[in-house]
Amino acid sequence: MLPTARKLSFSEVPVVDLAPAWRDAAGRQEVAQAIADAAGTVGFFYIKNHGLSDEDIRAIFQTAVDFHSLPLEDKMAVSVKLNNHAQGYLYGMSKGNDKNISENLQEAFQIRRPLAADDPGLLAGKPLHGLIPWPPAMPDLEPRMMAYYEKVNELGYWLLGMFEQSLGLAADTLKASFAKDMNSLRLLHYPPQRPDESGEHLGARNHTDTNAFTILAQDVNGGLEVRNREGEWVAVPPMAGTLVVNVGEVLKVWTDGVFTSAVHRVINRSGNERYSIPFFMYPSYDALIQPLIQNPDPANIAPEDLPTSFPRRPFVYGELKSRNVARIMPQKETA
Repeated sequence: MLPTARKLSFSEVPVVDLAPAWRDAAGRQEVAQAIADAAGTVGFFYIKNHGLSDEDIRAIFQTAVDFHSLPLEDKMAVSVKLNNHAQGYLYGMSKGNDKNISENLQEAFQIRRPLAADDPGLLAGKPLHGLIPWPPAMPDLEPRMMAYYEKVNELGYWLLGMFEQSLGLAADTLKASFAKDMNSLRLLHYPPQRPDESGEHLGARNHTDTNAFTILAQDVNGGLEVRNREGEWVAVPPMAGTLVVNVGEVLKVWTDGVFTSAVHRVINRSGNERYSIPFFMYPSYDALIQPLIQNPDPANIAPEDLPTSFPRRPFVYGELKSRNVARIMPQKETA
């Protein structure tokens, strides 16, 4: 049988209203404190008055539906296995070189900004325009995705500043690790799962996010679940007018575990096709990641028991991230 989750009332996942932060300095501090409280106790929180319109959200979900409705051969023409920079179509029931994990019941299309050809993880010497494999079968995908990307990217850097303030760090302390824009937008599709399935495969297996933080738009079907510190799985249902923000492993390391990188999963129990749109805030591959504050209560941290968990010691981001990508994602095929 599929694993179950306790239903979560909205009040159990904090809702952070960003409106006061747009008003004045006192309001900004109020929001920064609310973010710190949510990040330290749950690791997930809703945000409202975030600046993206209902039409922005509707449009990107329609884009996801349109892409995933393409014939499989058109999507496979831009497979992630055709490049070595993890962009393009991630086909269903795929994984990388880790034989100890189950495949996810999902498919995705993911992009980031074009980068210089000598950036880590990219094909040296290749022209800039060749780094994102836009599908010929959907010529308007690029402008549609990038219109949303630009708006959520701006929100992401604004939230990064709020995280800095919530930690009492000087402005741009965290932003210094984002010298190269490695942020990524993903269009996810999850088929429905039957209640009598074994549970061997989930929409997204148990994991933490290996970035700084994620900004997620959910459709109305739900399916996101998060593990609390007692080991109980709880549902994080969609809430109209909000986005979900969750702490990633990098923020956990920066805060020496004060902020919680919560374990989460996806099970699509709705009976409908489910879509979600995550936006990942990724540091530059050459960024040195290390604790920036000292945890005053080091015994009181969330479990760090998954392969996606990052150590709370200095490391170069790209070294750990590249190994993680190889574990979970198919690699470029060689001739």
